Order: sequence, then C-alpha cells, then structure tokens
Amino acid sequence: MEETRAVIPMRPLTFGELLDAAVSLLRAQAPLLLGAAFVLAAVQQVLLYPLREWAHMRPPAYWLVLDDYPAQSWLVFCVSMALEAGVLSLLGGFAGAAAGPGLLGRKVRGRDLLRQVLRRALPLLVIAALTAALIFATSLVLMLPWPLLFGLLGLAPPALVVDRIGPFRAVGRSFKLAGRGLRGVFIRVGGYISWAAIRLALGLGGAALLEIWLRPYGTGYAIAMIAVWTIVDTVAYAALACIDAVLYIEVRMRVEGLDVAIGRLRRLNRPIDLAGSVILGAAVR
Repeated sequence: MEETRAVIPMRPLTFGELLDAAVSLLRAQAPLLLGAAFVLAAVQQVLLYPLREWAHMRPPAYWLVLDDYPAQSWLVFCVSMALEAGVLSLLGGFAGAAAGPGLLGRKVRGRDLLRQVLRRALPLLVIAALTAALIFATSLVLMLPWPLLFGLLGLAPPALVVDRIGPFRAVGRSFKLAGRGLRGVFIRVGGYISWAAIRLALGLGGAALLEIWLRPYGTGYAIAMIAVWTIVDTVAYAALACIDAVLYIEVRMRVEGLDVAIGRLRRLNRPIDLAGSVILGAAVR
C-alpha cells in the first residue's frame, strides 16, 4: 500500500485543527465523499418535495408556515431533520473508512473504500434508521433534546466501520466517547451550526441569482432551488461527515491513547489495526 502524507495529525487536536483535518480528509477522498453526498442529498430533496407541497412550504428556504399550516409545516421540518441525520450517518460510514488511511498516511483508492463501506452496508443502514427515528422524535419536542442527542450519535458510523463492531455496540461506543465531558457533543453541534450558516448564505444567494431569470414560486424556480440546495448540501454533508470521522479518531487518541498505541506498534514494526489498538492504547496510557 502506497505511503503518503497523513491528513489527520497523530495527536489530540484543537477545534480549529480538527476542522482543518476534516477539510484535508475531504480533499483526499473528494470523488467518493462528494459523489455519495450528492446522491444522498438529491434523494433527500426528492423525498421532501411532495411533503413540502403538502405543507405549503415554499422555496427558497422553505420557512415554517406558522400562520395557516403550523402543524403540517412543523411536521415536515422534523422529517427533514430526521432525513438529514440519516444522510449524515450514512456518509459517516464513508468518511470513517477514509479516516484510517488518512491517519496512517496510506493512499487508498476510492473504490477500495467503497467496497469496505458496502461490506458494512446493512449495519450502517441500521444506525442511520435508528438515528433518523431518534432525531425525528426529539425534533417534535420543539428541538429541545436535539443538540444532546445529535451530538451523542455522531460517532457511531465511524465506530462501526473503523472498529468493525455491530451497530448497537457502535451506538453505545458513540455515546460513551462523545459524552465524556460532552466535548464531542459540543464539537459536533458547533460544526453543524457553522455549516448551517454557510448553507443558508449560499442557498439564499443562489435564490437571489435565480430570481433574476425565473419567476419566484413557479415550477421552474422550485426545480432550480432543489438543484441549488442539493449542491449546497452535498458539500456541507460531506464536510460534516469528515468532521465526525476525524472527531472519532481524535477522541480515541485523547481518551484511549490511540496515538501512543500506533507509535508503539510502529516501533515494534508490527502491523497496525485501528480496531485492535483500543486495548493496547488504553494500557499504554
């Protein structure tokens, strides 16, 4: 396997360094991650279109219709939050597959990472479905429990792929690692809010340009806005999935001593298995 420069530093990271590492990971596997994100973002928009029409939610931003259709629009908003969480879970599996080589400085082809994810497709779907269901339920309650649950669930897909464990054990591992001091929760929610602002700015900017050529609220305008949101979400979802994957690796270094374990294995000239380094790393710490 060809060696290259590691895109994830082998040490605990600051918030800024973690975001930089996530961008580097995305650049290293851009075709795979952006391609998967585009397909999933497009599917999400297609599924939401009839629901938004039913709730009388209109582009560009599909704001809640609180005056005439508050219940319908709130329900559709909660469904969109659940679908988004499911999409991020699926992409977290792709980013998790790329994170191991990114940490060890190994160049891996996108098709090989895709095969690795497909081998874990069923348990990854289980995590995505469970995450979507939990996020939908918490969104209904005025979003109050959403930040905590969203933050606690984010490390499950990378754990599933990197550690090669079952879906429910991966969820438990995510709760344990992200909930330790709630640092992982704050980082994941902070990354999401940052990208939400970027997405809103890009989406509304695209809408302003479209209004020059298309009649607002017409069919052509709605289709064009679906395309705009799909492109914007593609980049955002891929970046957020990389944040989850890098955060999972970083938390393992901070909590379990993964960096120390890898250094020891390299000194002993032994093969490195990230899944098998948990016990060794904890013992070294």
